[in-house]
Amino acid sequence: MEYLARFFEPDTWQEASFTNRQGKTIRFGHATPEGAVKGTVVMTTGYADFIESYFETIHAYLDRGYQVYMMDWAGHGGSEKVKAAGLKPDAPKKPAILDDHIADLWQFRTQVVKPAADKPVFLSTHSMGGQVALHTLKNHPEGFDGAILATPLVDVKVKGLQKAFLAAAMRAAVKLGFGEKVLEGGRQKAVRKITRARRERKKDNPVRMGLHKAFMLRARDLRAEDPTIAYADNIYRATAALNAPGVLETIKTPVLLGIAGRDNMIDNDTIRRAAVRMPQAKVCDLPEASHAFWLERDDLRKNWWDAIDGFLAACHADFDRKRQPVNDNQAAQNAPRNAAKGPRA
Repeated sequence: MEYLARFFEPDTWQEASFTNRQGKTIRFGHATPEGAVKGTVVMTTGYADFIESYFETIHAYLDRGYQVYMMDWAGHGGSEKVKAAGLKPDAPKKPAILDDHIADLWQFRTQVVKPAADKPVFLSTHSMGGQVALHTLKNHPEGFDGAILATPLVDVKVKGLQKAFLAAAMRAAVKLGFGEKVLEGGRQKAVRKITRARRERKKDNPVRMGLHKAFMLRARDLRAEDPTIAYADNIYRATAALNAPGVLETIKTPVLLGIAGRDNMIDNDTIRRAAVRMPQAKVCDLPEASHAFWLERDDLRKNWWDAIDGFLAACHADFDRKRQPVNDNQAAQNAPRNAAKGPRA
């Protein structure tokens, strides 16, 4: 029973919601560890996923002494959804796009999450959530003391002329007023790829993957809303902006990037290039892992968590170093300089 318990909500788990800038209800949950709190982990999902898929990961952070806050993206999981098909032009709420996720994450961090006093705050996410995370780290360097991004969407996988054509077509469709039209089969195609990756994992751990499937079947309302043309257009524009010269270089927050060698959804070369460009990026490369990084078989999960533990330890050391008072030598050196300035009027 102890083994199975980690796949279900923790004993201290509490759910609530907040209202985003569009007036949508965003579901989130919070759990605290036993004993002293080492810090705070803010968690988000990838595309078409939901909180219930991450209970095992939440337990892992709790076991390490971190309190956890986790949210479902707008249009995902238990957060409010808009049925894009047949949406009227004057509808009060529109389907979510990536820019909304970026705004919601920062609102969650600043208005909902209550960090432990004098302790670091970390961001932990996956895939599409990685694109949101990188924009957040760029826009708000003060927000997090470290970020753990598993198989992050740094750039779209299509390349060259095909990428340019698709990006131009999506942009033109939005300008012509078709932004809120559903990309037929868009969600189903993405979910099929996710399911394929998880089906491979079922051979290695039937209990883990069987429970995740049970969550889906038990609560079909956790399914993501259908992506729109505007959603796809926003992703093309957001990834292009992030990968523009000089942008990734401005992200000074320590970042751990997880790369899955058997990923069928993400272009790993874009992650490696991003790691070179970001001043404090580290890479954990698992050649045998699939896109379902957090749900991998136990030996690969151990390698990933070993990398996370090392990364967190380094971030804690850096956090403590920055908080240390000025030592006696520095104080002595600064004293004459401060005296020369004289008292302020």
